[in-house]
Amino acid sequence: MTKKLLPLSLLLCYSLVYAEFPDSHDPVSQGWTGNVFRLSQSYPTALPNTNAQPWLAFDPITQPNAYVNALYRYALDGNVISDWNGANNAVRPWFHAPWMHFGTKGREFVRGLTRERTTPKAQPGKDGELGPQQKSCAQNWAVSLYNAQGGYQIGQVWKNPGNPDPFLAIFPEGTVVLKLLFTASTETEVPYLKGTLEWTANVNDIPIADIDCRSDVTRSPQKIRLLQIDLAVKDKRVPVTGWVFATMSYDGNLSGANWYDRMVPVGSQWGNDPNLSNGSKPSESWINPANQTPQHLGYQGRLNGPVDNSRSACMSCHTTAQVPARSGMTPPPNATPTDIAKWFRNLPGDVAFDNRAISTDYSLQIAAGIQSFQLWKSQQGGTFAAPISATEISHISSFSKLKSNSVSSKLIRIGNEVVHEIGRE
Repeated sequence: MTKKLLPLSLLLCYSLVYAEFPDSHDPVSQGWTGNVFRLSQSYPTALPNTNAQPWLAFDPITQPNAYVNALYRYALDGNVISDWNGANNAVRPWFHAPWMHFGTKGREFVRGLTRERTTPKAQPGKDGELGPQQKSCAQNWAVSLYNAQGGYQIGQVWKNPGNPDPFLAIFPEGTVVLKLLFTASTETEVPYLKGTLEWTANVNDIPIADIDCRSDVTRSPQKIRLLQIDLAVKDKRVPVTGWVFATMSYDGNLSGANWYDRMVPVGSQWGNDPNLSNGSKPSESWINPANQTPQHLGYQGRLNGPVDNSRSACMSCHTTAQVPARSGMTPPPNATPTDIAKWFRNLPGDVAFDNRAISTDYSLQIAAGIQSFQLWKSQQGGTFAAPISATEISHISSFSKLKSNSVSSKLIRIGNEVVHEIGRE
């Protein structure tokens, strides 16, 4: 039976215990006999030990290739056999962040995927973002999992399900996050997808006339293909940010007995290169020269995956993780160089991107989940949390003094606040 959303009055009674968070935006279709997503939400109540961290054998800055591959193998361990069901991983459990079900782009019921940035159609006379044969737009969907260290911190943030605490969203050392990104593009348009992992998921119906893939009204089970895997790890050896981000992309032209043997690092990133000038190579990103699939990378050559927005980069998008979302994930198209520079600062995980906001330590899922809960709460007649007081601000180590004027993302109103939708750019 599909779980129903708890009424606010009941939800608020669950203070200091774990309620059962909803699994998906859409109910399970009548007669459906395939896989049904269940949120992995038995969050550890004590901080787990930090054994089995194979990436620590390598320096993230001087040995990036070996570092990323060790992190990737850790992410695969037990997850392939369990079919990415984090609660059933026999090696180590993995967990989902709650409240990603809410809204028109929220989790679908088969695999728990949320809708991500759409790959645009190719412009006349130019290759598509996914290669020269990609002409049509394509919707993309993703699901993320956190290891036990990350799961513990998620549980602390959501310990009171009626009042999530973003001040507790500072993740412990050794937190690992993985994200599987699937595309609706076909092998005809993206030939190097041959042999990749295919899932059936309840994704949006895109009419033929919708050449920009904007439709998000109805959904139906459709085949999608794994294109990209994102990884992130909390590593104190990295200066300032304390995080390493990495991206893998699939290359069906490679040999390998299984699809996961044909995932290749695009690169890694441990900083935003705030002083990077045009024509220079990033010094805080490693771009893998051995990757042979089409890549559009990020702004000025920083790390990005094939599904990502080239106006930004992996780490700069996650730098904007905060509550409330006072800025978009990417600079607006008409931003000046001075404005753009705001997205490419190196910030510690406890420093918010904007003033009057609380950092969620590079976790867009924590920020998006809390903001979705606040939006739902306001729609039920509840009140939005008051603006952060001077007293609360004083308890944060430091705050960004730069306030963004980004208008590149969708604006939504939550009570008396106008904020940016998170995770869809």
